Formats: sequence, C-alpha cells, structure tokens
Amino acid sequence: MDASNGQSASAEGLFYQLIVRLHKYSLGRADYNASVHWQRGLVLEDEYKSRAFLEHVGNDVRITVRSPYPEGLLGMLTREVKFLVESFWEGLRCDVMVPCIKPMRKNTPGTGLFEVEKLMDSKRKEQTMNFRVPVCNEWQDIDALLRNAPAATQSISLGELQSEFAAIKDKLDEVNVTSRRILSQVDKTYTDLLQVLTDEAKEGPRLFSFFPVDRSAFNPKTWIREKFRLVLWCEHSRLPLPVLNNGDMKKGVYDLELEREWFKKASPYLKFLTGTLGMVLPVASSAVKLALDETAYKLIEEQLDFGKSIIDATLGETAKIGDFLGTADSTNLEHGVALRSDGSTLRELHALLKAKDPGFGGLVRVMNKRQEFLWVHEKFAGEY
Repeated sequence: MDASNGQSASAEGLFYQLIVRLHKYSLGRADYNASVHWQRGLVLEDEYKSRAFLEHVGNDVRITVRSPYPEGLLGMLTREVKFLVESFWEGLRCDVMVPCIKPMRKNTPGTGLFEVEKLMDSKRKEQTMNFRVPVCNEWQDIDALLRNAPAATQSISLGELQSEFAAIKDKLDEVNVTSRRILSQVDKTYTDLLQVLTDEAKEGPRLFSFFPVDRSAFNPKTWIREKFRLVLWCEHSRLPLPVLNNGDMKKGVYDLELEREWFKKASPYLKFLTGTLGMVLPVASSAVKLALDETAYKLIEEQLDFGKSIIDATLGETAKIGDFLGTADSTNLEHGVALRSDGSTLRELHALLKAKDPGFGGLVRVMNKRQEFLWVHEKFAGEY
C-alpha cells in the first residue's frame, strides 16, 4: 500500500526475494526438483510439517497455513513479508489483514478484509465486539476474526506447555499431530523469548543457565548473597557453550556473586528463560544428533531444574509470567510481538560479564535477515 495516499500498490519482485529468503522452508531444500514456486506464489513446509501457501493476488500477498498449530509459521511469514516490503520498497507500507469468517453461512473465507491493527484497537477500547463486512453487510465477531491474526494469538501458558512437553520429551522421534503442535509451540515460545529483549541483544547475549556454585550448602529460601555459576548458550543452536566446545568449562562459564534483591527483580525473566531452555534443550540435542554423553545431558537438565526451584522459592509459586510479558503496544502488535521488558536486569548482567570477559566466551554477534542481533557460537557465524 502506498504510504502517502493509502492506495493499493504492488511490490514488484517481492516473491523472488521471498523464494531466496525462505529457502530453508522450501519443499526442495534437499532436492531442488521437489520445489514448488512460481512467479507469483510458493509452497513452504517447516520442520514440523506445517504447510504454507503464499500467493500474489492483485497487489496483495495472501498467506494460508495448515498445521496443528498454524500461529507459529503464520506469524513468522507475516513478519518476513512485512519487513521485506517496508525495508526494500520505499514509500510502501504493509498492512496485515484478515478475511471475514464463513460469509453468507458458507464454510469458506470471504472477500471482505479487516485490518488487524484496527480490530485490536477496537477490542482494547471495547468500542464494539462486532464489525460489519463491507462486501455483504453481515456482522462479524472480532474475536473470531482475530483467530486468523498471528499478532492477536493468545500467549501460551508456560506451565501448561511444559506439562504437555514433558509427555512427549522422551518420544521426539514419534511424529503425530499432538507432537507437531507442541513442538511448534515450543519453537514459538523460544522466538518470543528472543523477541523480548531485541534491543538489549546489541550489547550482549540473552541466553544463559545458572546454578549455585555450592549447591549442597545453598538454601533457596534464606540466601541473601551467593556465588552462582552462569553458563552462556548459543542463540543459533540453542545449546550451552560447553556442549559446543567439547566439554570445555573455561569459555562462556563464569562465577558471579549475585544478590537476592537482583534475583527478585530478574525472576520473571529468569523463570521464562529457564522454562524455555528446559524445553529446547532436548529438541536441539535431538535435531543435531549430538553425541552428548548421557551423564552430561542429565547434569544440564538438573542445573536447569535447580535454577527453576531457586526462582520459585525467591519469587514465590504464585508469581505470574504475565508480570514480565505484559501486553504489547500498538507498534509491536503489527509484528506479532506480545512481549515487553525494560531490560535493566539483563543490562546489569551484561556489565558483570563484560568485566570478566568482554568476548562473552567467544560468542559472535551476527545479524539475521530482519536486522536483529543474535549471539552465536563461532562455528555458526558463517550462516549469517
């Protein structure tokens, strides 16, 4: 859409860029002959067998996803299209729209379109819970319309997701509808975790695990100041640095004295971080088929579990992750990001780490295709 007059406009050549940028999801990523794409469309599939059909209809890009959990892939593709249009076609903006639901009592999407940002604004202000379709004059429920909008997806309960993941953790090689949905949700939770502190990633890494150096003498309910061992993780492979460094505990591993008050302030983020890492660890280890010693794997799991128990004791079992996630502002809603944080606790941690090791254990700061910073192990830096 032309940003100056609001008129429909075409981003010529958009699909050529999408075909290249989204190659990792191409049906032909292993065998080019299996690719399905043409001048104005392409078919994609992620690692959880979710299928997406992108087509250029007039001046619009229509995205259709079929999956046990479509929100994950739909959100990623929506962000890619919006970023590309607004970054490379000067003067154009990309408005995210959703179609009307079952118009004229037919079980198919309609031709009436609603701007997601306006729907969410009306819902926040509780001005109305219904919108009239301009094409057929029928009324549509806002909540029903927003179910097709990735920006309006309800946040996943971390506790419920952890419980569901625990049931499939030891059966990751079994592919079914339930496991595909849960793994897609885990993947989206990890993406949300990185999105929380996008700005802070410019100064240092966001992923780490931690545990008291002297676990036997540590009392999670009464401690005031304690020495913790902090282990940095690679944001590409989703694995701790000692695993990637063949067990070397010298790079990316630090002993830091932390105070209970800092822990209280940081606990909502630490709870979200630890819970998410606990789910991505077995998936990441399985995906890259690491020859990870079972004892070492169990040790990492125990450290994550112990970190969670400290957080629960410090913050209290009744603390809500929502205190950290909050609600998004209107600019974030456009990109499907429903998270916020002032980032002060992470900046304090970065200062402590820089004093010990300005190189962050050899992690390399890279930038992805959406111009977002990531901190990755040196063996993955060439992929960016």
